Amino acid sequence: MGFEKVVLAEVATVLGTTKAASFTNGTLFVECSVPDAVKIETALLNVVNCGIILSRVGDESAYDFV
Repeated sequence: MGFEKVVLAEVATVLGTTKAASFTNGTLFVECSVPDAVKIETALLNVVNCGIILSRVGDESAYDFV
């Protein structure tokens, strides 16, 4: 499975929906609350082999993979 599919599947597992997340230019954007954003980051750290920079953009959380 590709990187983006793995990440989106993990987000869907945490949030219970696939409609809230999408990739744009390599950055993952997720419409969620701050507590959910932290849960997603923690879950993603267990499935990806890189660092994550979490930022807030309005009502969305942005995840950059480094």
